[in-house]
Amino acid sequence: MAVEIKRQNFNITPEQEAELAWLREAIEAPTMKDAILRAVRVLSILAHEAQQGRTLYLSTPDGKMTQLLIPELQSLQADGWTYLVSRPHPWRRQLYVKGRKLRAFTVWTGMLVNQMTPEEAAENWDLPLEAIEEIIRYCESHKDLLGMEADEERHRLLEEGVALEPAPARR
Repeated sequence: MAVEIKRQNFNITPEQEAELAWLREAIEAPTMKDAILRAVRVLSILAHEAQQGRTLYLSTPDGKMTQLLIPELQSLQADGWTYLVSRPHPWRRQLYVKGRKLRAFTVWTGMLVNQMTPEEAAENWDLPLEAIEEIIRYCESHKDLLGMEADEERHRLLEEGVALEPAPARR
């Protein structure tokens, strides 16, 4: 039986290209393809472990343990969120408000843009104050993931020909 081979083709920014070049060199991969496939295998293993509720720690030479947080895997872990849940999506990994089609990021950015207090946000979105506080904790601890997803959404919209304002500066 012949193995079906599919070609993958995608655009990357100069920053992403530099990251991939660094990775290739760091893991001594013979080609960029090998570096990407090795990274995918490692991330797949880590994702499987996160789904099992396991946590990854790093140890310093003196034996001190530090939890390693990988934003892309956070939504797979049972982190004990009360008001937030993950939802199946082709590329988004951020959490949503339980029982609603409302991303935590939407609430958080709405609060920031409109300079709302947590109490005002709770009233605006008809959520308990505790849910707003949880959304703030989640979004502030997952800024990298949320930023990457915002960049991806912007890229997809631009590819579709949607005119957008310049990207906001990251904090």
